[in-house]
Amino acid sequence: QGQSLSARSGTSAENEGIHLVMKDHPSLRFGKTLRIDFRARFQADARSFSGVEGESSFEFRRARVGIQGALLKSLEFELEGELLDPENPWRDVYLYYRYRPSMEFQVGRFKVPFGLDQLIRITDQDYLFRSRAADLLTPGRDTGLMAHGRFLKKSLHYQVGMFRSDGDNAATGRRTAAVRLTGMPFRWLPAPRLLKKLTVGVAATQSELPEGLNSLRGRTLSRHTFFDRVFVSGNRTRLGTEAEWSHGPFSIRGEWLQLEDTRRNQGVRGQDLPNLLGRGWYVSGTWMVTGEKKTRGVKPRKEFLREGGWGAEELAVRYEQLSFGSRAHSGPAITHARAANLLGNSQQIWTFGLNWYLNRHAKIQANAVHEKIAD
Repeated sequence: QGQSLSARSGTSAENEGIHLVMKDHPSLRFGKTLRIDFRARFQADARSFSGVEGESSFEFRRARVGIQGALLKSLEFELEGELLDPENPWRDVYLYYRYRPSMEFQVGRFKVPFGLDQLIRITDQDYLFRSRAADLLTPGRDTGLMAHGRFLKKSLHYQVGMFRSDGDNAATGRRTAAVRLTGMPFRWLPAPRLLKKLTVGVAATQSELPEGLNSLRGRTLSRHTFFDRVFVSGNRTRLGTEAEWSHGPFSIRGEWLQLEDTRRNQGVRGQDLPNLLGRGWYVSGTWMVTGEKKTRGVKPRKEFLREGGWGAEELAVRYEQLSFGSRAHSGPAITHARAANLLGNSQQIWTFGLNWYLNRHAKIQANAVHEKIAD
């Protein structure tokens, strides 16, 4: 989020009058004044879960259409809707103003800047599913205002925003402040060339949390609840760290996230209870078997059924953990929603993936996921 959508400079003929440009996607140009890009993203999934009756399915999960564009080079916009969700059709709807590289502004509905895995579009993911921590512990989209920019030759990037609520993923908090800082520290230090491509980051959010059964809950991919909601009140704080590296056909990504909800006056006698903690982390690695680079997406050297090509193939593996519980407290741990010492639970997940990029517009993904619950 918050990245420039500026058009590539064209020939002098392209910079005059109204014309349609067909490159990576259809783009309508009104001279140098206005550019409108037309986008569409579709995803269909076939799923089956062992030991869960009636869960095998095939469905179209996403059908998103929208436009992106720029007006007078300094004002950009995006409007994207989901055709398969009539009750909540809008995804990204925002305006983006570029004052200078170190100070840009974004207003509207977009993703809260927290969680590397959550901020990557699902159709650009290396896996069919985001990590469970990204799905359950991050805010997702919300309406708000964000300032961001880049320093030190674009190697340091900051994002600071204020949002109306706690995002679509939580749907319980109010007024969320968020900050995220990412950078490439080894660019400034005498280090091996491979390390100069390492990007690291930290992020945090702070939300108001209304009283009630409003905590988050732990759920598996097959929608089994392994940690239920508890009573909370006060504030919700998130902390996160991230790291990402790619070189040639290889990439590695990792992230650690923590969510903490206060439980003021939520005891059976109205006393304060120890905070609820949710923690998750993952490490992921990919290898383009056919040798393509991963730096800016994958473009097969030879597209499927063109010039005898078979597209590009990629192997991926990810390990992750997610846990819920309360801070240390004396006494037995129980599952009651007002317990001082909550009986915690955790989940461990292995994901193995095979990605087949037919061309720059289409890919087929196959995942095998093994989930294990601590109890």
